[in-house]
Amino acid sequence: MVHTQEKYDIVIVGAGPVGILLSLCMSRWGYKVKHIDNRPVPTSTGRADGIQPRSTEILRNLGLKRQMMAYEPAKVYDVAFWDPLADGKGIHRTGSWPSCPRFIDTRYPFTTLLHQGKIERIFLREIEKAGTRVERPWTITGFKNDGQDPTYPVEVNLKSLDTNVIENVRTKYLFSGEGAKSLVRDQLQIAIHHKDPISYVWGVMDGVVRTNFPDIE
Repeated sequence: MVHTQEKYDIVIVGAGPVGILLSLCMSRWGYKVKHIDNRPVPTSTGRADGIQPRSTEILRNLGLKRQMMAYEPAKVYDVAFWDPLADGKGIHRTGSWPSCPRFIDTRYPFTTLLHQGKIERIFLREIEKAGTRVERPWTITGFKNDGQDPTYPVEVNLKSLDTNVIENVRTKYLFSGEGAKSLVRDQLQIAIHHKDPISYVWGVMDGVVRTNFPDIE
């Protein structure tokens, strides 16, 4: 089943933080936006949860900061890092510094910690108010600039992961917010340099910890 070609100012692939920020801005400015994401629901577990001071300023400018702070998120003013000792017996502190360097002039000198799914839902509500809906679960299967329409030069091929419905649309701009695994970037042969998936290994725990560890408050 193939739909007729609808035309959009921009097609956004991916509804992570970058994609939904762009989608909200473009929708509020009155552009016709096609926005898809291959996940059936917004983020439910894990992923990023640290909001930097400049990002908090952007949220304030967008009128979203109050909604974020209504969750009473943690505010991190200082961070400390610990590494194993050379002999492997124990750990030691290797660094401790302010979460926001003091030379940065900001009204929010801290990192805000809030589950990414909650942040996404704030944006998604505002995006819908502006007239755009993130369509799920849809994926991009290809795209090309075929020269058939100088105003909407890019043909984008989309597919529903639920129903296998195929939709071909035309757009002025195609934006990839897919993250590390990007079909758009791969088709354009844009490589990611210095990507090492095991250069840092993180463990994240959400809970109440009873401990005498010196850097936990």
